[in-house]
Amino acid sequence: MGPHTLSEQGKLPRLPIPALNQTVDRYLESVGPLLAGDKAALAETQRRASAFLKVADRLQQRLVSYDATQESSWLEAWWLELAYLSWREGLCINSNYWLTIADDPNAYGLATAPKPLLPSDEGYSAGKVWESNEYSEFQVRRAVRFIQRTLDFKELVDEGRLPIDRTKAGPQCMRQYTCIFGMTRIPRMGCDQLRQDKTTMSSRTIILILKDQLYSVDVYDSAGHRKPNGDLESELHTIIADVVMRADQGELDPAIPVLTAGHRDRWSAAYAELEKQPANHATLAAIQEALFAVSLDTTYSDPFGSINAHQQNMKCHGTEPGHNRWYDKCASYIVDRNGTVGYVGEHSPCDALIPAFMIEHVSKAVAGERIERGLLIPETPSYQPHVRRLRFTDVGASVLDMVREAEAEVGRAASESCSRQIRFEGFGSEWIKKGAAIGPDAFAQMALQLTYYRMHGEFAPVYETASTRQFLHGRTETVRSLTSEGAEFMRAMCDPTSTVLGRYQALVRAAKKHQTMLRNASSGQGVDRHILGLRMAYLRVAPLPGESAMSEQEKRAIDEFFGDPALARSTTFQLSTSGLFPSYYLTHTGFGCVAPERAYGTNYIIESKRIKFGIEGKTRDAGKGTDVELFEATLRQTLWELKLVCEQANSGSAGKHSHL
Repeated sequence: MGPHTLSEQGKLPRLPIPALNQTVDRYLESVGPLLAGDKAALAETQRRASAFLKVADRLQQRLVSYDATQESSWLEAWWLELAYLSWREGLCINSNYWLTIADDPNAYGLATAPKPLLPSDEGYSAGKVWESNEYSEFQVRRAVRFIQRTLDFKELVDEGRLPIDRTKAGPQCMRQYTCIFGMTRIPRMGCDQLRQDKTTMSSRTIILILKDQLYSVDVYDSAGHRKPNGDLESELHTIIADVVMRADQGELDPAIPVLTAGHRDRWSAAYAELEKQPANHATLAAIQEALFAVSLDTTYSDPFGSINAHQQNMKCHGTEPGHNRWYDKCASYIVDRNGTVGYVGEHSPCDALIPAFMIEHVSKAVAGERIERGLLIPETPSYQPHVRRLRFTDVGASVLDMVREAEAEVGRAASESCSRQIRFEGFGSEWIKKGAAIGPDAFAQMALQLTYYRMHGEFAPVYETASTRQFLHGRTETVRSLTSEGAEFMRAMCDPTSTVLGRYQALVRAAKKHQTMLRNASSGQGVDRHILGLRMAYLRVAPLPGESAMSEQEKRAIDEFFGDPALARSTTFQLSTSGLFPSYYLTHTGFGCVAPERAYGTNYIIESKRIKFGIEGKTRDAGKGTDVELFEATLRQTLWELKLVCEQANSGSAGKHSHL
């Protein structure tokens, strides 16, 4: 048996505080491509940065002093609050990420569309989500398999048997694995809270959601033993029968779950009203004390296996946006009528990478279990299913009004969101390493940035996620992926007079620069988190003993730096990107774009022979020029053109002018 999962936590270094001069220099370098056409703006940004450097050492010293008072990191508490918990927009699409999981090739008893889409139909690629108004045997059986294998994973974490993640930088912080289960976001006016404690982490229950009705399911018996498959299947079928009966009789409780999808202050107000009533307070507590949630939907995708239809259902429910989910739970599985499975994660306690590792582990284990037709009978002698319905009763008119407001809000958000799975089968990391001779991540980044530049005629501020888990409680840092080298590469690709060799050499330079940027960010030497820390040191950390009073001139220099339009523009990430590890079982990975205009949220998985992109943007009208469909077509064309450039550059035609 290997070392305990958390055995090397005490050896991990703390997140460093970068040198002040270094951060400002790297910031100025990063805004160069954005301001290249405006010399006056660039000069003004340089002036503000120079003035800031002259007075900002006191902020640096405050930050160093503050770090010494924090248990794990100077960034941890501020990041949780400012990046997540104080976010007031709805979690659905805007903050929660969504994943889809490979279908079971042996699925049975499938529902089919009244008029199935054909490959020749216009909507075949996008697929469609249908409502069946029924549940299925296979759906229940596959849900139980995912529940069981997820509990296996939880026990690995609890018992310290999960192997420590390691990279070239060494062991990685494993704390986030402990933040998946029994973790719930609680709405509070202005800034939410997280609840995870001994009660929730040692819970024996999960939450089952059907038709916006919630049920608590015991997955361990009173002695702490895991319930076998047959017992759990019996439990789920009993719950299905109960909710169907209540729906037929008009006895369903209000659709409170949709409030978790909408604006946080509305949900906070409704939550405050609900928790005044003892029974509703108990329901809210039971939800928080569950390990994770499982939503059983009556929807299904047409055609079967349509990843685009599947991801639409995972993103915000395919037919009733925002319904039948509890978006505040850190971990939620969704299983549709045909047994297709996906996952929605609340982002604040852990980054998507960590649940993705779990889902890959769980999905692989489930795939090894063939699900046969026919219900299992309960395996416990004299077992009687126990249905514990979690009620929302005596719900006041004001809360019901807020439910309707949330439905309208999330409905608009869903109608304005356009997302696609782009599965590029032309090549993957194997060819990129050999044929292009550059790193696969850098190649993908250059392809995405060139796609945007070709579409919109301008450079996009780019965010790429870098993991800082080599540090204690490390989360992420921003890779400012738009560089001067990248800009030169994009110009070369769009210049009809450039040669193939010139284009390839520009690509290589841009890729090398990108790898340096990624390495800097991963080692805690990025720009954005340090600027955040300096801002907080200015706004929230008291002056140090003996620190001189800050003059009005110094305040002006600091305010002008933090208020620089170039800083705001460079953090309005019109391309928000993140890469995951190669995975067969994760068929789509998605998150919402983070800027309002001409913006795209892009997650990608680079496998050996293909690349999978999950793209989200707004509709053309809502996104004021965003065009996800054109992005897909342009990205595909760009990938093929880059392959041709690389191949020609390594052949005898390298010096010729391009005809692309």
